[in-house]
Amino acid sequence: MNFTRWSARLPGTQRRAAARTETAVPTDRRGEGSVPAARAGGPADGTGPVPAVDELPARAVLDRVPALVALVHGPEHRLAYVNEAYTTAFGPRPTGAPAHEALPELAGLGLLPLLDQVLRSGRPRTLKSRRAVDGRSYTFTCTPVAADGGDGDGAVLVFATDVTDHAEAAERLRASERRQRETAVTLQRSLLPQDLEEPDDLRVAATYQPGGTEAAVGGDWYDVITLGGGRTALVIGDVMGRGVRAAAVMGQLRTAVRAYARLDLPPHEVLQLLDGLATEIDPHQIATCAYAVHDPNEGRLVYASAGHLPILVRDEHGTVSRADEPTGPPLGTGGWLHSSGSIALLPGSTAVLYTDGLVERRNEDLDEGIAALERALAGATGSPQVVCDRLVRSAGV
Repeated sequence: MNFTRWSARLPGTQRRAAARTETAVPTDRRGEGSVPAARAGGPADGTGPVPAVDELPARAVLDRVPALVALVHGPEHRLAYVNEAYTTAFGPRPTGAPAHEALPELAGLGLLPLLDQVLRSGRPRTLKSRRAVDGRSYTFTCTPVAADGGDGDGAVLVFATDVTDHAEAAERLRASERRQRETAVTLQRSLLPQDLEEPDDLRVAATYQPGGTEAAVGGDWYDVITLGGGRTALVIGDVMGRGVRAAAVMGQLRTAVRAYARLDLPPHEVLQLLDGLATEIDPHQIATCAYAVHDPNEGRLVYASAGHLPILVRDEHGTVSRADEPTGPPLGTGGWLHSSGSIALLPGSTAVLYTDGLVERRNEDLDEGIAALERALAGATGSPQVVCDRLVRSAGV
């Protein structure tokens, strides 16, 4: 196999050579371009002609490039050439043999089907960051080379760039992100209630599901606080942001809610206190929160919301209602007045408090997610824990 036969037909080579022939500059006008003639180059005085690209020995150039280069020919991808960098990485390779025999390292990377695609389509293809048998990572680019003489077989030039440093840096970054996420999950779980309080007049359950491996942990929290007179406070919140910082802010807010609840204040006054505290903790951090108090004597749920999603209530007949406004701004915005509202919670009813991770979907309106949760709640019966599990499954979390 004559390598120069193939290199002479790399796409665009002949067109560039023809263009140079048609637009040759007369000898007496050389140097009239944007570069001064005195700097055009030469053996001694800087005035000699620059050699044309087509006159450069392609094989000599490819032999010296640090990237791995191989040329294969025909439908069986018979090996025509490998450069010195390739043989340094994988050892000598027999020319004339099909690629699956001559280049087993490419077969192990799944590159042979890519060669077929390039040969059929006549378009280049790239395979990014694959670890080869030599322990290093490469990005492979396969480029079609037109056949000379009209035999129609064609060839493919394989060009592999060593990206080991980039791949290792990316893996270190992913490992660091995994460790940070694990730390945030551990911190968040430690700050959530390990055992929910069990009021006399309510059966309660909670489910916490952290995001997948591609999503960092946020500052979601919940709590159940028994008050005097058979009343029970239900709390749910979501600190904006991700990671350890959000989880730490969440822990401080949850502790504060339990302290403020003991003051026996209306829900909106509890949120007013939390709003001021959130501003002091971090003026750049905001959080949503819903605080509700169930009074079995009145059969109602009195609540206030700081930018949180509406509470859903399913009555004993399966009809689902959303808690109406009022809804104030998120905690940490400062200077706003919250107010309280109420919704019926009679015997046999179920109230659901949740965060946006259960209803928020990419490319979907938030109201659509809440409506889907309402439909799932309408058909969810059983104990509170069973209802929680069914709602999580219905949301695909």
